[in-house]
Amino acid sequence: MLNIFWILVSSILCSEDISNDSLAIVVDQKTNLILNEVQYIDPLNGKVFGIEINPLYTMFFDDGFNLSGTISNFSLSNFAEIAFPFKYTTVKEDNKTQSSLFIDAQYRYFLGKHRNGKYIMTGLRIYFGEDSKGSYEKGGISFGIGDRIFGKRGWYWGSSIYLGKYYFGDKKRESESFYNAEFLKFGFIF
Repeated sequence: MLNIFWILVSSILCSEDISNDSLAIVVDQKTNLILNEVQYIDPLNGKVFGIEINPLYTMFFDDGFNLSGTISNFSLSNFAEIAFPFKYTTVKEDNKTQSSLFIDAQYRYFLGKHRNGKYIMTGLRIYFGEDSKGSYEKGGISFGIGDRIFGKRGWYWGSSIYLGKYYFGDKKRESESFYNAEFLKFGFIF
């Protein structure tokens, strides 16, 4: 049995396909892989909440007041977060100011080993709006995808796109479906 082992080892070492240099490269790659995993520092360790703001949303819509952001809770688990995206908008039409507000409650499940990177999500939306007929409310369900990059100093960047449909309330007013695409949301964890 020992002879078979030495024959295999010597055939591998004496093979033309593998050299001492290529063996050193393989060992170095595997060592770096192990060190990256052991040395991973979770930027969310000890952090509970995050606040994100979408600065471009306020810059591109100058008809009235616009604010878009997200409040996140990271203490749920090591692979998910609960997020509350919101958007408040006021528009002036016919010398009358109309406002709308939506608040989403989303469960975001990260697909990687850590709460960093790509995630899938499902959520609920509550919408409060005004139009020429008056105030109304409606609610719906959404599904989507997103991405997060967390920095070591507490700052993070997020993007997401999700689609949904209204099932409750005055769902026929304006649109029965909705979508939200956010690509430049910046936040801070604390």
